[in-house]
Amino acid sequence: MPLPWIQVTPSDDGRISGPLYIALGDSLSAGVGASDYNEKGFVGLVHDALSPEFALLNLGIAGHDSFELIDEGPLERATAEIRERNNDDNPDNDVEVVTFEIGGNDLLDLFFDLVLPGRCPSVTEGLQKPECVQALQETLDAYEPNLDLILDRLREADPELNIFLMTLYNPFSGASPVLDELGELALEGAPDTPFPEGLQDIIRRQAEANDVHLVEVYPHFDGKAREYIAGDTIHPNDTGYRIMADIVIAEIHGAGVVD
Repeated sequence: MPLPWIQVTPSDDGRISGPLYIALGDSLSAGVGASDYNEKGFVGLVHDALSPEFALLNLGIAGHDSFELIDEGPLERATAEIRERNNDDNPDNDVEVVTFEIGGNDLLDLFFDLVLPGRCPSVTEGLQKPECVQALQETLDAYEPNLDLILDRLREADPELNIFLMTLYNPFSGASPVLDELGELALEGAPDTPFPEGLQDIIRRQAEANDVHLVEVYPHFDGKAREYIAGDTIHPNDTGYRIMADIVIAEIHGAGVVD
């Protein structure tokens, strides 16, 4: 695994001029897995596709889950920047684009604590063990109010803000059948199980409830682990990040935010 807690902030911490693109998230926004975090991660690629006057504030921190994004500073920094810029007398310095992804580490905690040690090694065995069922249920139950709170605070900072909320991908799809099935259960749920809905259903529901743009990354990675995932088996490689960026860019253009 790459080193945790890497913060990639290409812009200075001081005043940033021009319209601003803010990225909120975890190691995906930080670009972990890319050959160059700044240039080859999806955030850098999206920034390159915006008009040249756009500045970038990347608040993605590797290792962050939905709790840490709320409690450890990134959300507060983002909302402060939005309130200051979008409520002053200068429309040329507004925050115009926010990309947001979170939740991978909420699930990866289960992967490292329960799946890899063999306590919940497969869907079949895991569903027979109360410990495994309870752990996933508690994770999903905690994630939704966290996601709702984050989106609510961004909306409070500017009700008209263009927020692009991304679904997650299954890094095991097309590689390990056992891990693929576990990933599918956690992300999409499965009928006739205690989990008819997964994490993605929460993301989609919250996107609609909070009137934000939904960026569907998930289907584009279906069966593509050997092509789009880096050697750490979790994060995208350069090709995967290019795919993610293109999906985000298409959604930004489709929303009419930029030409």
